[in-house]
Amino acid sequence: MASAKTLQDQLPSHHLCKDCDKWYGQEDDEYGPCMYKHLRKEKRYVTFGYHECDEIEELEQRVKIWKARASGDSRSGTSPQPSP
Repeated sequence: MASAKTLQDQLPSHHLCKDCDKWYGQEDDEYGPCMYKHLRKEKRYVTFGYHECDEIEELEQRVKIWKARASGDSRSGTSPQPSP
């Protein structure tokens, strides 16, 4: 299984907690519950929205989506290429 750092490095920009649809924070106080951590009944499931995501399941999904988009045929030639 890949680590969170390895998966983050495969994305064009690091995926932050606040960017996830499983995070229900409020922009004014920047803290909110992470539903992955909440479902596992972790004691400290409230997270800071501006830290990098550490949820392997979420990051694997994001990498898969990014690779699928980057490998798609673009007739206009405007598709972004994944960073090396």
